[in-house]
Amino acid sequence: MENNPTKKKGKAGKVILSVFIALILLAVIAIGGAFLWYKHSLTAVCEENCKEQSFVVAEASSGNQIADNLEKSGLIRSALAFKIYLKLEAKNQTLMPGEYDFTGAEDVEKIVKSLNEGVVAKTFRITFLPGGTLTAARERLQKAGYKDEEITAAFNKTYDHPLLAGKPADVSLEGYIYGDTYEFYVGETVENILKKIFDHMYETVKSNGLEAKYKASGWTLYQGITLASVVQSEAGIMPLQDQKQVSQVFTLRLKRGIVLGSDAIIAYRADQINPNRSKSDMSYLNTIPCPWNSRKCAGLPPTPISNPGKNALIAAAEPAEGDYLYFISGYDADGNLKMFYAHTEAEHNANIRNYCGDLCKSL
Repeated sequence: MENNPTKKKGKAGKVILSVFIALILLAVIAIGGAFLWYKHSLTAVCEENCKEQSFVVAEASSGNQIADNLEKSGLIRSALAFKIYLKLEAKNQTLMPGEYDFTGAEDVEKIVKSLNEGVVAKTFRITFLPGGTLTAARERLQKAGYKDEEITAAFNKTYDHPLLAGKPADVSLEGYIYGDTYEFYVGETVENILKKIFDHMYETVKSNGLEAKYKASGWTLYQGITLASVVQSEAGIMPLQDQKQVSQVFTLRLKRGIVLGSDAIIAYRADQINPNRSKSDMSYLNTIPCPWNSRKCAGLPPTPISNPGKNALIAAAEPAEGDYLYFISGYDADGNLKMFYAHTEAEHNANIRNYCGDLCKSL
């Protein structure tokens, strides 16, 4: 029997070569298939009878998030192909937040171009007033088109933000809806709206060194905001100097362990109990229990009672000089609204008789 090693080696070499060629062919086919899949995935998903739909890009959305949402909305064939396109063919393009109108007849290139140019992005404005409450903020968000369940979820969410440091976890965001006019892209989430508000309010806190000033007075940031909310509710329409003087009255009372005597605190609690109450029903002054009855119990209220503006925040941190223990708002001889201060209860009662009028007949 013939045994030829050379022939065996030749056969083995042919087998290896055949396998190598087969692998190359498979690789070429796979690459070609992947290329064809990629090119096809970039084409429009709709050719006729395409219906327009709104597509929202939230602020700070990543390319991957946008790709996934486009696929879920049926506007592109493949999120993976879209992501590859962004890396390979649209490296320097920024995808702008906003609300876009697509039909599915746009290929990936056109969609990316539209998102980059932001040509159909829409914005809206919403105003929150200093002195407003969380209830008022909810109403403004509802008028802006947000559903109550969206608002509730955002209001109840736990946020990791330096502005909220020290805020008890079980209390609401009362006091943190900073009064100003804000502009957002249509479709922005309530959560992102709140984050922008927090950023804006915290910038006011930082730029005025309020946290350190509150600490010097013995307050945490949360307590400072709570005091500012009372100042806002009592004197928010008055000039900064008056707000600082009102802050002086409250600060001195707190230091001496005297009740704040702020009917605004009692009114806030009364509104929570009965939103439709009569403002002339003064019985709440006696029926509201501690810790909310500021005529009976000393100390700050358990939570802020309004959303303080910049002046009130500053006033709480920088109370005016003086040793007044009382104040009221009333009208002078010329009919001008102003604040009247007193050192004693007798002086205060005289101010009430002479200047308060109808302002002292509602709670």
